[in-house]
Amino acid sequence: MSLKDIQREYRGTPKSEIWTGVMENAIYGFLGSILIVFMSQQMDMAVLIGYLVYYFYLGKVVNRPKYVTSLGKFIIFPIPTALGAFAGYKLALVASQYM
Repeated sequence: MSLKDIQREYRGTPKSEIWTGVMENAIYGFLGSILIVFMSQQMDMAVLIGYLVYYFYLGKVVNRPKYVTSLGKFIIFPIPTALGAFAGYKLALVASQYM
């Protein structure tokens, strides 16, 4: 992986494709992390609903084409997924206080 390869791949990829990947991965991370918070709070209905939504969405994530470029493997998948997971962790804590 070189920075020049990632820059070249970024320039050659349609921006809509990049943003779609970023949003899908952020949502994937978000849904996965809210489950942990709801489990630790022992909020059974929130866990059940979270699992249902997560696994429905997981079907979309698993069935999409795999990332074959350095841009996808090292930028588009891990960074938005981690940011989405962190946001899910923080927002689920707030939501659990109101449930």
